[in-house]
Amino acid sequence: MLNPEEIFILRKENAVLKTANTKLKTSFVSQKQKADKLEEELKEVLGEVKRLKEELEKTKKQRDKFKGMIFKPNIQKNPKASAKKKGLGGQIGHKGASRKLPEKVGQVKRVFLVSCHNCGSELKRTDSIDTHTVEDIPVLEEVQIEVTEYQMERQWCGNCGKEVVATPVGIIPNSKFGINLIIQVLVWKYVCRMSFEIIVETLFQTYGVEITTGGLITILKRTKIWLGVEYDKLLSIIRGSPIKHADETSWRIKGLNGWLWAFLTRTEVYYTIEHSRGKGVAEKVLADSSKDDVLVRDDYPGYKALKMNHQSCWVHLLRESKEAKEQKGSSKEVKKLHKDLKKMYGQLEKITQKPFDKTKRQQYFEKYAAKLKEVTDTEFNCQDTKKIQTRIKNQGNNLITALIFKGVALTNNLAERGIRKAVVVRKISGGSRSDEGAETFAINMSVIQTIRMRNQPIIPTLHNLLLTGALGNTN
Repeated sequence: MLNPEEIFILRKENAVLKTANTKLKTSFVSQKQKADKLEEELKEVLGEVKRLKEELEKTKKQRDKFKGMIFKPNIQKNPKASAKKKGLGGQIGHKGASRKLPEKVGQVKRVFLVSCHNCGSELKRTDSIDTHTVEDIPVLEEVQIEVTEYQMERQWCGNCGKEVVATPVGIIPNSKFGINLIIQVLVWKYVCRMSFEIIVETLFQTYGVEITTGGLITILKRTKIWLGVEYDKLLSIIRGSPIKHADETSWRIKGLNGWLWAFLTRTEVYYTIEHSRGKGVAEKVLADSSKDDVLVRDDYPGYKALKMNHQSCWVHLLRESKEAKEQKGSSKEVKKLHKDLKKMYGQLEKITQKPFDKTKRQQYFEKYAAKLKEVTDTEFNCQDTKKIQTRIKNQGNNLITALIFKGVALTNNLAERGIRKAVVVRKISGGSRSDEGAETFAINMSVIQTIRMRNQPIIPTLHNLLLTGALGNTN
């Protein structure tokens, strides 16, 4: 039998153990709750990781897609040649190329020695020479701004009884800057795509001209007015052209999403920057176009309502089918469809490069219309193939309009190249800070890019357009 003292001690220890047990149970419950919470958080994190991986894959594909738009892949026509990579520099057997000598030499300088630089002996002159032609720019310290004050006489005509004032030739009325400086700013901004800050610095370092960014913006706003008549002419030419191209890209205005639209012929481009990507923009720009005209475009639905013939871009279709083919786990169906579409495009391209024969072209049109119908009528089983099939259904015979119209391209590369010039500017500037700035860019860029597309000399052409526009509008 336990004595009372031992019983007391055991009861005391039992109470301590019960308390410890209760604490352990409480701690266990608390730790289990934390573990359950951490498990839920882990599931969320794993789900987020999976989502981010999918987004990363999608971003990589988009990057490769856009890279493909700008850089052409280095494709070797000869499979055996592709096995051996080219080294850097000129290749063996290739004819070397160097800079051609200028056709016109401004000055000739004869260089000779009075004494030998080896022994110091006096030398006689000879008729034997070596030539070395150098192209250079004037010494920068000597190329300074020319400041001219025109004193315009106020004269009285006794015959008509009025005061008359002479106007300086080649000078823009009410402009504090000469036309040469204005043209230089336009070329740097829209051809060289320099930022305002760099233009300000270059003008100062090269010519000693001090001007602010605001001053440059004012110059461009005024040229927008002077070139406005030519801009309107471009719109009329594009509306009247039997073949035209169109494309659009994003353009921010005052920090908000807008759109830059480009409408082109082979020798003209008309840019307009709008807040909308709706069909109304295309309808407004191409108003009064003939129903017999052909519009080469991508498959953006905003063009569908235009009442004219349409040629859909094959590059966009092939790009989509290629991406589908290269997706992880892509079906054999979509791989075969992409191969068939590439083959069909190659055949169509060869046909369009032949001399135009209306009867033969109509026969080709019917033949390939049947081939497209065969593709759209096929019952495919895989979703990736059905997606490409739906795209072909939406475009239909618009993919082969070029067969029955002379001079129509199968792709919209002309518009993509034209809009790329503006995209480079957008990447530098980020867009336009105002609606007026957007309009200024659209007008000035349209006129300057058209001059370049026509292979006209840019400086004298701009000189004539600016003077004509400025004299017609003295505001």
